[in-house]
Amino acid sequence: MMRSFTTLLESRDPALGRFRAYLLEAGTDLFGAWLVDVTYGRIGTRGRRIRHVVQDEDEARKLVRENLRRRATAKRRIGVAYQFRELVDPCKWYSEATLI
Repeated sequence: MMRSFTTLLESRDPALGRFRAYLLEAGTDLFGAWLVDVTYGRIGTRGRRIRHVVQDEDEARKLVRENLRRRATAKRRIGVAYQFRELVDPCKWYSEATLI
């Protein structure tokens, strides 16, 4: 996949037994189709991967925004906030405004 956006988020709290990782990747394949891959699970495991095939870049951006918005509510839902561990964003998809 030719990546336009990649981010790795982690949520850690040993007291609660929370060790979660969330990898979000978006880009095009060799044929020009837009893909958004979501990989999540316990840190240190292979995790589960879901691949979304979307119509165009705008739909890929929308799906990425929706996923990031959901991760932003983790503190309220699971008791531990996600932290960015890696952000590769050459096309400037991410901004604080996208989470509002």
